[in-house]
Amino acid sequence: MRIGIYAIAKNEAANVARWAASCAEADVRVVTDTGSTDGTPERLMEAGVDVRHGAPVPWRWDDAHTLSLMHLPADVDVAIRLDLDEALAPGWREVVEREWAAGCTRLRCRYEWQPGEVIWCERIHARSGFRWRTATHEWLCAWDGSPQLERSAPEVLFVQRRQDGKVHRSDLELLEAAAREDPRDARTLWYLARELGFAGKPAEEQAAAWDRYLATPGGTAHEHAFAWRALADLRPAQARRYLLMATCDAPEEPEAYLRLAADCQAKGDPAGALYWSRFACQCPPGNENHASEHVAYTAAPCEVAVQAAIQLGRITEAVHWGRLGMERAPEHAVLAEIVADLTSPTAGPRC
Repeated sequence: MRIGIYAIAKNEAANVARWAASCAEADVRVVTDTGSTDGTPERLMEAGVDVRHGAPVPWRWDDAHTLSLMHLPADVDVAIRLDLDEALAPGWREVVEREWAAGCTRLRCRYEWQPGEVIWCERIHARSGFRWRTATHEWLCAWDGSPQLERSAPEVLFVQRRQDGKVHRSDLELLEAAAREDPRDARTLWYLARELGFAGKPAEEQAAAWDRYLATPGGTAHEHAFAWRALADLRPAQARRYLLMATCDAPEEPEAYLRLAADCQAKGDPAGALYWSRFACQCPPGNENHASEHVAYTAAPCEVAVQAAIQLGRITEAVHWGRLGMERAPEHAVLAEIVADLTSPTAGPRC
């Protein structure tokens, strides 16, 4: 089995050593340089990487990554896209070989996009038959749209460490272009609506973009839920209705439950806070995705549940949620102190 790593790069000299070391076990490593002026190609060649040159005009990310994929030799069996600000955690090759031998054409792996925040990604695929699609926030697709044999390998971890302050300033323009190309592509409309928020566009312009997304067939449950939560922020007078819609679309995700609980807590309604925080606490970490709000997967829901349960005199339940929060965040000193106080021999009667 021949495994090839491919990437595009521009002015990534500072990342070359880490990147090259992490994928040294690959049979082939090809980087398509798109116009570096900081010595990136020279550093890559010093590390034994095959460097090619080229860039699509006008620029778009899907064509650039597909160009780099095409620079891999035809005899490569498995292709792995590994950007220069990313690295593969040790042990990746053994897992890829094992899963590929079991039969697949695409491998889902974990991706740490910032410390402690891990989602799933599709970066490992057969060398032939694939390309990247959409101008930005590109996704991997089969040329002929045929079904793929996909497996999951949580042992393989991609780790991104983007330089502070680095942003893709062309994203909004490219997303607007992608939406014009395919105005019924729900995925593109979702990213466009989100990007309008990053760009600080007026609230009603953002809300209208989310309305358009939700009215378009397609999309995923977690993206729908994110859209409802975004509308709750943009139209606070209707926030409760929007958050309830989010729980309907993604009942296994904690974000909307936590927001409903926090709203009840702020309004002096401990019964409501406990009711909604219970749902949030029961959503286990480990299923985060690109639409997740990381705080909802920490001990935050347990904190709300503990405080509400104490206010209602439900001490045994408060201890239960406190211990669950400590499991999720062992360093959480406040929860540890509360649980210790509630379980001390001098504490009052339980209920």
